[in-house]
Amino acid sequence: MMRGGATSAIGQAIATRGLAPLRAAGAIAALLALALPAAAATPAASTAHAMQALQDDELAAVRGADGIAFNLSNFSLTSSLTNPLSLTYVSPNGSALTLSGLDLSRTDDADQFADPYQLSLRPTAAGTDMIAIDFPLNVAGNQKWSLTADFSHCGSFAAGACAAGASFFGGTLQVLDLTMKGGGLYVAPSQVANTEGIAFGLGTQLDIGSLSVWSRGRAADGSIDRGDVLAFTGIHLVDASSGGAYMLADLDRHPGLINAATDATGSYLHLQVGWPTTSAEVPAATLRIDNISFTTAGLNGAAATTTNLGSASIASMQINYLDIKFRTGQ
Repeated sequence: MMRGGATSAIGQAIATRGLAPLRAAGAIAALLALALPAAAATPAASTAHAMQALQDDELAAVRGADGIAFNLSNFSLTSSLTNPLSLTYVSPNGSALTLSGLDLSRTDDADQFADPYQLSLRPTAAGTDMIAIDFPLNVAGNQKWSLTADFSHCGSFAAGACAAGASFFGGTLQVLDLTMKGGGLYVAPSQVANTEGIAFGLGTQLDIGSLSVWSRGRAADGSIDRGDVLAFTGIHLVDASSGGAYMLADLDRHPGLINAATDATGSYLHLQVGWPTTSAEVPAATLRIDNISFTTAGLNGAAATTTNLGSASIASMQINYLDIKFRTGQ
């Protein structure tokens, strides 16, 4: 089931942004009416005025200064217990990874328009236009995402099914209180010479309350069996220099690329973060995990045992180049 206020949010945001130009136009019309002589109130009938279609070059010159603000108020995606939503990736060697029973939801600010997403068209340093989706600043962390999904691996997947005895169930993955603060997604034509595709920039400040793997999975009613769990609590990813949004890819100096390509072994979907295009150093990120723990259910009614491994952190990490190819089965 999918519900949310994205459509109404877009409409209200557009209406809100349209008020200022309308008021300005009304004020100008009123001033002109007062300034013109009375005889001008009855114009000559020799010239007919009507709406005219814009030429292509005139239409292409139209730009929106502020863009569109929208939000995902009260968003949720909930799987049915009898027919859960599933995503399966089949590798070229016939194995498969499946995420099933997907549940995704988000909490909101009290004022759903106080801190929206911003969609706009802006120029890049290369002179092309980019579509920019700026994420909410979310300073207070009120916009929090939660995800729950079961995951499994199949060693022999064919004709849409896993062979008997070839499936391994890994448990239930649960992510709680995931917040993104600032940053965004930026899309433009490919920045690489003689290469077609979509260039992108992507980054944000990421905080996660907990990431847990429940090895016993979920019961028939959808509740998680909390007997055994590997838990990472307090995960924080920020830019090492500013402490704010970390840009994994940057359109102007460290762009990503998505395209389809073909080589000697066949066609594939290509995901890449290219080498830096300027002398500026690639952004570095700081990763901190407040606590890592294992919990094992006790036998015969005994109390569960929890082992805390403490915190872990990486002071500075960089991705100078990344190249991933997704191939269909061959």
